[in-house]
Amino acid sequence: MKFISLLFSVSILLFMCSCRSKPSLEYLKQLSATETYPDDIFLDTVSDKKAMVIVAHDDDNCAMSGTLEKLKAGGWKILQLDFVTHQPATGNELIVEDGLYRLGLDTMQYPYVPITREQMEKEFLREKITHALLDKVNRFQPAVILTLDNEMGGYGHPEHIFISQLVLDLFREQKIHPQKIYQSVFTNHMEREIVDTWLYNRMKKYNYPNPTQIAKNLYQIEGMPDPTVQINISPYAAAKMAYLRGYPESVRKNLRKFIPYYEDFDSKTYFSIFDREFFRVID
Repeated sequence: MKFISLLFSVSILLFMCSCRSKPSLEYLKQLSATETYPDDIFLDTVSDKKAMVIVAHDDDNCAMSGTLEKLKAGGWKILQLDFVTHQPATGNELIVEDGLYRLGLDTMQYPYVPITREQMEKEFLREKITHALLDKVNRFQPAVILTLDNEMGGYGHPEHIFISQLVLDLFREQKIHPQKIYQSVFTNHMEREIVDTWLYNRMKKYNYPNPTQIAKNLYQIEGMPDPTVQINISPYAAAKMAYLRGYPESVRKNLRKFIPYYEDFDSKTYFSIFDREFFRVID
């Protein structure tokens, strides 16, 4: 009987999967950017081709991963620093070697829920993180640093905001010396469709706190900063798709919240629609 019950359950699951339909291309187009920004020209002029990605979690680079593939193809050397690494580490990724960067993290039910900047200063080990970050950044000497925005952190995650703000603070204090900082952001249309609607509905469905609205109220902002440049990543569609799908399932289920239906299409089709990445450039 147990075998029959298991077989029945598997059959139902397979049936549900077979009935699952992917969205139309017209629907995908509704989620993609409607705005146009100046094409980035700076990255093509850099002679010292070294870029550093500084994010809280290694999958935070997914919205900029097409640009990173473009840089790799152009002969750039790229180093990433992050708190949490899901893919096999090379030994250079972690900002703090012992992994302790935020107090109380082991007891938090929802670490992604926005907190005040005053709370950030109490929870995050700023001095320790700064020391480790300065050591690696100034030894590598990147011409460009890529990170998330320091205002919304994409959707309000405190770890996103903290590390992006720290990078910006160190840059403005001239303690690190990249020529420019590229903050990965969505356009206003993409933010409304994907973050404010797509993500909101999924958080609501499973009765999770909505970080986006909390962040907007807490920080008195309307959302992410506006982009200043766009980068066409369609020539790197296959490489970007392979990168996204290379994460374990536990990570891909989170990526689906911000990169809708990317697993349901081939790379050429999907990234002919989502063919640009957007950045606020700070210099």
